[in-house]
Amino acid sequence: MRRLKHLFGSIDRDTLLFFFKINCYGFGSMAFWSAINTVLLPARAASTAPSSLEGSAIGLISMVGLGLAVIVQPLAGRMSDAWRRSDPRRPFMLAGTVLVVPGIVLFGAAPTFVLLLAGFVLMQCATNIAQAAFQAFIPDHVEPDQRGIASGAKNVLTVVGAAAGLLGAQGLTTLGAPEAIVLGYLGGIIVLTGVLSLVWVPRTSPDEDGASMASAMSLRALWRESLDTLREHATFRWAVLAQFLFMLGIYPAQRFLLIFLRDRFGHGAERWVSVGAVLAILLAIVVAAGAGALSDAVGRKPVLMIAAALGSAGLVLIGFSLTLLLVAVAGTLIAVGFGSFLAVNWALMNDDLPEGQAASSLGVANIATAGAGALAGIYGPIVDVLNSIMPQGTYQVTFGLAGITAALSIVALRRVNDGRAQTSPAGDSRQETNR
Repeated sequence: MRRLKHLFGSIDRDTLLFFFKINCYGFGSMAFWSAINTVLLPARAASTAPSSLEGSAIGLISMVGLGLAVIVQPLAGRMSDAWRRSDPRRPFMLAGTVLVVPGIVLFGAAPTFVLLLAGFVLMQCATNIAQAAFQAFIPDHVEPDQRGIASGAKNVLTVVGAAAGLLGAQGLTTLGAPEAIVLGYLGGIIVLTGVLSLVWVPRTSPDEDGASMASAMSLRALWRESLDTLREHATFRWAVLAQFLFMLGIYPAQRFLLIFLRDRFGHGAERWVSVGAVLAILLAIVVAAGAGALSDAVGRKPVLMIAAALGSAGLVLIGFSLTLLLVAVAGTLIAVGFGSFLAVNWALMNDDLPEGQAASSLGVANIATAGAGALAGIYGPIVDVLNSIMPQGTYQVTFGLAGITAALSIVALRRVNDGRAQTSPAGDSRQETNR
């Protein structure tokens, strides 16, 4: 308790406001993609693909789009680190913010599945270019002993963003708004937060001693440097693996939740669950706000393991929920576990970054998120096959597998040697995380 009081007492209001400003793009990105994946992608896939292949269509479009993101973000991150002419982050934030607009238009207007896929891919590439710059803001501008709180602020904004995106999109859909209006709402959010990042985030000085731009654009060099980073930085490596496993469990819940609710409880069930979703999101915000700061005081590892356990339990519970109340309880567990895990694991990865390679290294970490999202596409065919052979057990199996996968992140986290657990109550003697 003394550690927490000291830690929170050392952060003034202006510093906390600064943490929220440098993380505002996280709000826009999560609002955009939570609503796209949960509300609009299923609807657009259903309108452009045969109904018998709805799950496979969602899985394919997610696998291709996110698979490209695995390459785009670390490549853009390396180019950002190597940028010499000015602020190395600003051009990539601007490029991603501009390019997402034609992707949104194509995704919303696509009359065929192929064009829908093209729009989704363009949106993924654009947002990942901007994300490459955004991810470097904390290591660029925040001291190491405050990165847990800064990561907590980032996650508060992502959770609030998820609420704004999901509830806003669902509310507009319920009111009968056309998809173009919903997409305009989401596009407005992500473009606005991109512009605010350009205004609010201080300029970063380029690293004159870093890699050349030609080397940064080499896929071979990207592969070699990624392997070197993962091999030489043990804490970073295990954090990346833990996030991959946890997200591989979380993604199916996000993509197939509305289909699950419709199939089990009938049309209109989504509206009743919205009340539970709001309560879960509010609770997740409270937890996420303190999770990063708590990990600064007591260590990343125990907070992460509890968060992973809660999220895994929620996933399993959803598949076996026979009432909407149980769905709401399961959603609360997932929201709390998800929010806490992302905030603290982000801080854990920031603890062990190679010097001068913040954007490129965190682009490598995107393999954990985008790679998991791409691989989670296999759940689409699983859902379709299970619906054809054992429809009564489709979601027990699907969400049960998702929960087990997320729980495997605990195995990776056990390998982390977190020196922060040894920190003194005054917070003045922090041990460096093992590398």
